[in-house]
Amino acid sequence: MKDIKLIFILSSLIFIYSCSIESKDSLIYKRLKACNSTGLDSTILCGTFPVFENRQTNSGRKIDLNIIVIPAINKGLSTSPIFYLEGGPGVAATNAASFYADSNNYYRLQHDIVLIDVRGSGNSNPLHCHQLQLKENLEEQFAEMYPIEDVKDCYDSLSKFADLSQYTTTNMAIDIEDVRKWLGYKKISLFGLSFGGRLAQVYMKMFPASVESSVLWSPATMYSKMPLHFAKDAEISLNKLFEDCKHDSLCNLNFPNVKREFYELLERGKIKSFEYKIKNQNNEIKEVTIPWYSFQTKIRSLMYMPWGMRQIPYIVHQSYLGNWQPFISLFPSDSSNDDFIAEGLYLCVTCTEDVPYITQEETDSLTVGTFMGDYRIQQQKKACSSWAKGIVPDKFFEPVTSDIPTLVVSGYFDPVTPPLMAEQIVRSLTNGYLITIPTMSHTIDGLSNPECFDKMVVDFFNKPNTRPNSDCIQQMLPDNFKTQD
Repeated sequence: MKDIKLIFILSSLIFIYSCSIESKDSLIYKRLKACNSTGLDSTILCGTFPVFENRQTNSGRKIDLNIIVIPAINKGLSTSPIFYLEGGPGVAATNAASFYADSNNYYRLQHDIVLIDVRGSGNSNPLHCHQLQLKENLEEQFAEMYPIEDVKDCYDSLSKFADLSQYTTTNMAIDIEDVRKWLGYKKISLFGLSFGGRLAQVYMKMFPASVESSVLWSPATMYSKMPLHFAKDAEISLNKLFEDCKHDSLCNLNFPNVKREFYELLERGKIKSFEYKIKNQNNEIKEVTIPWYSFQTKIRSLMYMPWGMRQIPYIVHQSYLGNWQPFISLFPSDSSNDDFIAEGLYLCVTCTEDVPYITQEETDSLTVGTFMGDYRIQQQKKACSSWAKGIVPDKFFEPVTSDIPTLVVSGYFDPVTPPLMAEQIVRSLTNGYLITIPTMSHTIDGLSNPECFDKMVVDFFNKPNTRPNSDCIQQMLPDNFKTQD
């Protein structure tokens, strides 16, 4: 008799559990439909969810948020969904759909993966600045970052269909909370990269009861004031690279004086822009002018990825010798439109939450003596002088103080969100864990054994109260330094 009762109780529990899964799934399938996108199979779900653009009044114009949900493969073991939050700000989360949709992907074995193009990115009323992102020729590739007339033209064109004061991190977090409710998820796990890490922190502060766990990958602190620390952090990262080259037999053999050569280039570039003759498609000789700010900006961008960092000594050395072809080859030679990031959204966020709070004293203390100088700060200040500013809530810049289980992953060579930022974030997280990958910069692109990173992240989501085993990071190694074309 006892056995019959036990079987009845177990059967009831299984029925209740299966009903809860079915209820959640049926709601997802009711809200979303099978994607028609190329490369995504019929199990992947797509749809849109309308939100008010103005979150203060919740009235007026609406934005359709673009959403992709990749259902867990093992539904019987399904736990909290992973909401992946992209960087930038301005990169579309749905760009990662093909990666997460792979049937062998470790992330989706037990978790639904939810990709939301936050307001202003992807297909959620994107704020692309074609005036800034479209380059007609090589000369325009080397123009300053934010030509004031182009910024004004972009602002005017975007203002025709968007209130640019409403595209803030806080409003993005509110949008995500509404999407969570709409899809029927009780609790979610956050996975934020770079700016996505800031967005995750804002969400954790505003909606702590909705968060099961969080992974912050190369996150910025809430008070980082982009781009205040860019010059100093890039300087530190570049010198780490030069030290790495010195201790690498192949790199040191080919570029024994690369650090001196770089800083001699800096001194030359401060005096006069570099000039180089190239052949165009018609075999005509054309002279190209390369200002120092263009050179240092591209060098810094290469530092975001391990594969990019391994090219830098070669590019610096060849440029020092007067051969600018390796550097020029990093750029499209014809007309190109770089829409990877929505530049208008980047300005909306930083002109509200970052740039207005940068003082001249801070600028001087963190840029003097660096290879970047104050170029980036001055460019963004100029751009923001004619850009709308949104509302920054009280206590926005305060660190997240929370007991939500959180894994923070940083890279030793990161030029924008260095390990120091990760350490500062973890200090106020009572259930926070920090893992620093010795060979990673801002991302893992170019490292061997990338599945090590993915396994650590998913292992943490599966057991968020336990620090994941990180022994495998010793096998995450970069390629050899580039020494020739």
